[in-house]
Amino acid sequence: MSAAPPMTTPPIEPIEPGLSEPARIINTFFAPSKTFEDLKRKSSWWVPFVLLSVFSLIYGFVVVQKVDLVQFSRHQIEQSKMAQRQMDQLSPEQQEQNLRLRASISKFTFFIIPVFLLIGGLIYALVLWAIFTFGFAAEIPFGRSLAIVFYAGLPAIITFSFICVSLLVSADPNSIDIGGNPVATNPAFFMNPETTSKFLYALIARLDVIGIWTTVLAGLGFSVNSVNRKVSTGAAMGVVFGLYALVTLITAGFKAAF
Repeated sequence: MSAAPPMTTPPIEPIEPGLSEPARIINTFFAPSKTFEDLKRKSSWWVPFVLLSVFSLIYGFVVVQKVDLVQFSRHQIEQSKMAQRQMDQLSPEQQEQNLRLRASISKFTFFIIPVFLLIGGLIYALVLWAIFTFGFAAEIPFGRSLAIVFYAGLPAIITFSFICVSLLVSADPNSIDIGGNPVATNPAFFMNPETTSKFLYALIARLDVIGIWTTVLAGLGFSVNSVNRKVSTGAAMGVVFGLYALVTLITAGFKAAF
């Protein structure tokens, strides 16, 4: 009898190490598919959130140091028909008290931007998670949806940085519209808000390079992470841009009305 051939063990496929957090951050800007693919391995979201929070706090500190918040509050009132009507009903002394109160609230608000980032990220992730889970059966866990949203939001760091630089180098920081359209990342920056319809101005302001970049990243992230790539990139982009358009219309309508 011939000897049985020796049993061979199939070669073991080498396991590629996952991305480090710095690599994830860098790849979000230059090779986003790699970052979103790596979220299947580990869906942590706290690093991009902390990074966004740090930049937002730097932004808040620069604003508070460089901008006259009383003048800022006065400008905000002038931009709102409702606030202007309320202010006109007050005596001059009450108006000054109201302005100082608004300035104090604004100062506090600039230092709690990370709270707004967290709440906004949670809401945005929940809405997209619900759409892709129940509308497309994408089977993306909510924790991973949250990670996609915060990694997709990283380009906001560029906006925070641009505003800080503008405030630091400007001869008149109060001339920068930090409450409206502070940097030239959209066509509305080059328009006169005083002579343009508020609704139209708000619509055009949302044609923002950073906002669109963030939206594209979110669409790519949900497409990459859908089970077996069930959701095409085109369909995912349609969802996130549809939501972006809806928020744009609501925001523009609100600004025009109030």
